[in-house]
Order: sequence, then structure tokens, then C-alpha cells
Amino acid sequence: MSKYIDTLIFDRVAADVQEMKDKAYIAYNDLNRIESAIKWVSYVLNRYGYQNVTRNKLNWKPEDRRTDSEMDRLRANLVAIRAAYYTPSSTPQTPEKITFTSIYQANFIERIIYDLGVLVEASFPGPRRLSCKLGQRTLGNRRISL
Repeated sequence: MSKYIDTLIFDRVAADVQEMKDKAYIAYNDLNRIESAIKWVSYVLNRYGYQNVTRNKLNWKPEDRRTDSEMDRLRANLVAIRAAYYTPSSTPQTPEKITFTSIYQANFIERIIYDLGVLVEASFPGPRRLSCKLGQRTLGNRRISL
């Protein structure tokens, strides 16, 4: 799998907060990981014709504050990649507002990106080859008339 998808975290639980584990708190490096994964998914989708536009900030620093406008931009990026391709029914809904005040919201955000990334890796370049027309059968990149 992709180095961007493999690093996503979506298994946070309440015990992680109680035990004060690093993965329970969203820091600048988590935002960089999320933004990088979104950028990678967006790039691959665009490369195979599933047009979308994202605006990514890949240089979050410890002193950076998460403003509402930054979180709105991040949400818009999620909406853009999600609209460009389909997701399984098990994929969580995109949050109405990103606040990162809940481990569950953080899990949902990273799970959305993970699900899309897994589909992208498993599908491409497959969807462009998979076609069927009445009276023809496509095998790989060869067409046989019946």
C-alpha cells in the first residue's frame, strides 16, 4: 500500500485519551499526515480522469493554530476527493464541521481518506479497462467481436 495510506490512524478509543497516548491528540504532525494523504489520493484520482481540486497545507508547525478557515479548507478537500470517486457504504459521513475535539471525528476523517486510498490503489488503472458493450467482449486491452 501507499506510504500515505498506511500511516493513517482510525482506531482511537477512549482508553487512548485516558492513558494519554499520542494518537489520542491531534498535533501538527497528524495534520501533515492527513493533508499529505489527501493530496496523494487527489493526485491519483486526477491522473486517472476523476477530476478534483484540493488546496493542501503540507507544512504545519507546532506553533500553528487550527483556525476555522483552515478546518473548512480541510473539510472542502475531503468533500472534493469524496465527490470524485465512490466510497463503500461503511465509510463514515464527512463531518459537517471539523473541530478535532473528538477522537471519533478524527477516526472518521482518517477513515474516509483510508477507504478512498484503498479503493484507488485496488482499482487503477482497472476502471478504464473494464467496459462492456452488447455484442462485444473486452479481454484486457483486446476486443473480440461476437
